Amino acid sequence: MESLNKIIVCLDHTKIDPCLVENASAICKLAEASEIIFIHIIKDFNLPDSVRKEFPNLLDKALEDRKKEIENLVETHFKCDIKTTILIKQGSETKEILKIANKLNADLIILGLKKTSNSVLSTRIARRSPCSLLLIPENVTLKLDSIFIPTDFSSYSSFSIEIMLALTKNLDSTIYLHNIYQVPSSYRYSGKTYKEFENILKNHAINDCKVLIKKATIQSQKLVPVVSLDEKGKIINIILETANEKKADLIVMGAKGRTITSSLLIGSKSERMIGINDSIPLLIARKKGVIAGILEELNYLK
Repeated sequence: MESLNKIIVCLDHTKIDPCLVENASAICKLAEASEIIFIHIIKDFNLPDSVRKEFPNLLDKALEDRKKEIENLVETHFKCDIKTTILIKQGSETKEILKIANKLNADLIILGLKKTSNSVLSTRIARRSPCSLLLIPENVTLKLDSIFIPTDFSSYSSFSIEIMLALTKNLDSTIYLHNIYQVPSSYRYSGKTYKEFENILKNHAINDCKVLIKKATIQSQKLVPVVSLDEKGKIINIILETANEKKADLIVMGAKGRTITSSLLIGSKSERMIGINDSIPLLIARKKGVIAGILEELNYLK
């Protein structure tokens, strides 16, 4: 099981930062992390060359002042005794975050999610991240009492379950395993009515969830199967509605992307969830693998 030893927290110098640092502190304790890196990216200055020549120390002073501000923020709000590093860089947010995550071999990136944002940065990082990504909406204190994991019984779903069982090993968490099934139009050839065939699929989904639960290494947690019928092709809406019904503190979705053809994909469902969900923390669980090397080949991290 991959551990969350090295965690990166992306700060943007807004009011969301203090809550993000406090959440990171709690996560580090649960994960028994060994190192945390707080990073802040100052966007490129759009200044004429003549101005740059007149004020050659402008960028250095900006980086220095911003680092002091982040240091004070971390000192006030981060309450975990582990190795702490603060990095202030200039450039493209997406590119710099990914370069740092790749270079430091990070296990988890934590990013704030604002209700006023259009989630572009979150989606870009999720597509290319070499590790798992945790998105925490503003003004939300992360809890892990109720965890919601959509599952299609793939290896991606299994990894999501493993990572959450490891993170909550000392907690009395309830983890919901949610499967959505659809009735194919060909059901009529089975000799069954629509309702009869729907019940067959429902029972299979429940049994498959129970098989996952039997394979899981459960400690203090409780795993509960949940199944839903999708009749209108709105899977993400069903996931979000059901997660809200269960009062989920966290939604966990597995990211695809272990080959050169799929490395820049997190799965359409995960990507859409980032776009429509601004209230429940979302973990995009991704195994560390070849994606960083592929991005280098594409000159994205160079």
